[in-house]
Amino acid sequence: MADTAPVFPKLLALPTIERPVHVPVATPAEVKSADDLPDRFLLGDLVRESFKLQKKGWVAEWRDPDGHLARYRFAGHLSSLELAYDGDEMVTLITAEKFAELGQSVQNIHPGSWMGKLTERLEPVYNVRVFPHREDDAVGGDFPDGHLLTLVLPMPADRLLDLYELHKRLESDAGLKTGVSAYLRLTYSVVNYLEGRNPAMLTHPVGLVMHHVNALGTPASEMPTREVDEEGVAALTLRRSHYLYVAHLHLREMTRFVEKLAQAGFIGRKGERSEGYPDGPEFSAAVLPFGYEYAAKNAWWFDPDRRRRMFYPDFADTTDRDGLKLAGGDLFAKSLLRNAQKLSESFKADTAKEFMEGMAATGPASPRNTH
Repeated sequence: MADTAPVFPKLLALPTIERPVHVPVATPAEVKSADDLPDRFLLGDLVRESFKLQKKGWVAEWRDPDGHLARYRFAGHLSSLELAYDGDEMVTLITAEKFAELGQSVQNIHPGSWMGKLTERLEPVYNVRVFPHREDDAVGGDFPDGHLLTLVLPMPADRLLDLYELHKRLESDAGLKTGVSAYLRLTYSVVNYLEGRNPAMLTHPVGLVMHHVNALGTPASEMPTREVDEEGVAALTLRRSHYLYVAHLHLREMTRFVEKLAQAGFIGRKGERSEGYPDGPEFSAAVLPFGYEYAAKNAWWFDPDRRRRMFYPDFADTTDRDGLKLAGGDLFAKSLLRNAQKLSESFKADTAKEFMEGMAATGPASPRNTH
């Protein structure tokens, strides 16, 4: 077995899930019938029968299967947009002269209360943490699909091809209404396992390393150490390397997309008592306001039972994101994913073998190859 940890690729591209939109005319003033309307708009798909000509313009609705609504009343400079996300409504005046300019209008609509609704939908059901959208946060959004969000998720290195194939399947999945772009980034994060609140296997440094390697298939940065905070609370601290899945998608799509990931075994469901992936709190996904993944530093949260504290120095990096533009095509990306997965499978097997050999020789022994 080598004396150094395997060298995993730093960045891995994933297939983009594309959803082209049909916009027959450039401006709302040109709309004369339902045939002239965008087939998708902010929170829903066009309801053709909702289109009605009015004295000074027209009105139409776009609806989502989850019950969200966008209603556009065009009346020149007195146009308005009514939006409802999970029953939470807001109305805003519209000054954009072109449909394409409505992306800027979206960025003036603060989705803070909608993020609260998303929290109510996701956190009781899935192993997901939703970060609130604060009043001073910038708002990300575009035309035609509205507010953007980011999902980040620790990803097992020996399941990277499964994730790739999931993206390929979702390209033709009619259940997803809007597009998703994503990539994988090799990074590190920290988990504090609070003393006296976790199972016995997670109270010993070697057991904690094995727990991490079995789940994510990548090395720990170093052997876990016992630390005590200013209030006297002790924890076993694991600094871990791993792949982080970074996906950009729209608020409208987030609940459906999380369910797709859960069905594929990448996001756990509440009620499962497993400590392994994807149910353990340290493997939870996080949903963030778009841009937060690049701006936030030293983000952290506790699991609901306050057994573990997750800490990320950062979630993503703009240099990494820009570096993906220089990557090769689909075959090259898949080759890198396959190589990373093989490295992980070999590393997991070697670590388990070394652990068992150490146990057989003199009792519990630390794997050499964890940093």
